[in-house]
Amino acid sequence: MQPYTFFYVMIALIFTIVIFNKYLPWWGKSLILAYYVGVSYFFITEKNRIDGEYEDVLPVPEEYWEKNTGWVVTISDFLFWPLLGILLFIYIRWFISVQTRTAKTFVLLSLIPAAFLFLFFLFFFNFVYGYRP
Repeated sequence: MQPYTFFYVMIALIFTIVIFNKYLPWWGKSLILAYYVGVSYFFITEKNRIDGEYEDVLPVPEEYWEKNTGWVVTISDFLFWPLLGILLFIYIRWFISVQTRTAKTFVLLSLIPAAFLFLFFLFFFNFVYGYRP
């Protein structure tokens, strides 16, 4: 459980964004949640298999780093590209729904911290789980 704490926090934030969003229909929320549960299951299962395969091998061979880094990059694509699409959909719908110019400006300005958080989670996911010395 402990090696995946950051992953669980990240998935919980994605679930929070999806569940409490008023622009997504219930069936869309259900599909997105099922997708992320499936990706999470495959990520943890394969990561544990890779880690178990090289558990007692010292020094850690180059093929472990190759497999691990490749797997994390693949899962990173499956996690973050759909999330980017979801966030863009939400922001476009939010921008269209506000009426005043000031509100539209604030929606656009809120893209800056959202983009920063997106890149932060992308970088740290790859760094924490796919770091290669």
